[in-house]
Amino acid sequence: MEEKLREIVARIGEISKDFKPEAHLRDDLNIDSFRAVEIVFEIERAFEVTVPGARYAEVETFNDMLKLVASLKA
Repeated sequence: MEEKLREIVARIGEISKDFKPEAHLRDDLNIDSFRAVEIVFEIERAFEVTVPGARYAEVETFNDMLKLVASLKA
């Protein structure tokens, strides 16, 4: 799951997928709000989950995103 999520973030963010798990999405990876929405849509398609906006609003780092997807898959 982590590798697939990492690929999504890297592709949409147009960055290398070799970032640290604790990387801050906005500050370190330059994921703006438009790209964040694209990432959410891609997560929903790839993992067959629904990402509640309120939950995604709490995501700040890649690790946060990974934990959110894992909790939605459980």
